[in-house]
Amino acid sequence: MRQRARQFPSGLCHGFSDRRGGVSEGRYASLNLGAKWGDDPAHVRENLRRLGEQAGFDPSALRTADQVHGITIADASALREDTKADAVFATRESGLVAGVRTADCVPVLLVDEVAGICAAVHSGWRGTVANIVAETVKELSARGASCARLLAAIGPCISVEAFEVGPEVADQFADAFVWSATATRPRPHVDLRGCVRSQLLASGLLANNIEDVGGCTCLERHAYFSYRRDGAGIGQQLSFIGFPTRDSARVVTTVDEPGP
Repeated sequence: MRQRARQFPSGLCHGFSDRRGGVSEGRYASLNLGAKWGDDPAHVRENLRRLGEQAGFDPSALRTADQVHGITIADASALREDTKADAVFATRESGLVAGVRTADCVPVLLVDEVAGICAAVHSGWRGTVANIVAETVKELSARGASCARLLAAIGPCISVEAFEVGPEVADQFADAFVWSATATRPRPHVDLRGCVRSQLLASGLLANNIEDVGGCTCLERHAYFSYRRDGAGIGQQLSFIGFPTRDSARVVTTVDEPGP
């Protein structure tokens, strides 16, 4: 049902959901955590309840924003229903869980346990070009986080093998993250995951503190929802992180860790 970052603190509530273990049907089957493309809201609520029960947080503690492929970072404790942002941060004191939804874009989780602050980041190709992860690191640093202490986890996203783009998109990325067109590969491919990792390093994070949990949302049909593969009218994964309080957390007795 979810993947966790191995190096994150054991007391931290976090994870990257996959599509297995829920109640949604058809193109949303089965653990759809997004209601924007027409799934039954009751199914989405039950899926979130199941994920929260497994991960150790009450769904009422989750805070997400309206994602618009920009570089705005929002405070989980100050979110409104119409807040537009592509990163959400939460503090230990708030007891809230920050989340972002994806179906090919790169999800990134960040935490400084000493400072008691964490963030969930949605980095699509536009957000990656705009360097949303660097903006988020700056925001966390301004609130007491240390780049030397920050831990990052890059979640399942579209792989370079699957992310075929036009030259107008490829030209916005450094050559190191572009597979050029060839006789057997007529269009360029972009390595979003590699680019995001490079941006985290350039922001001051230590290489050993950046973990890639792996997974291609596009190629692994059984495991993930993918907008590139299936278009709109599908489900979304949820990436989440927080310091839930005793009142908001639930006791987790088993953790169903998915395979690759």
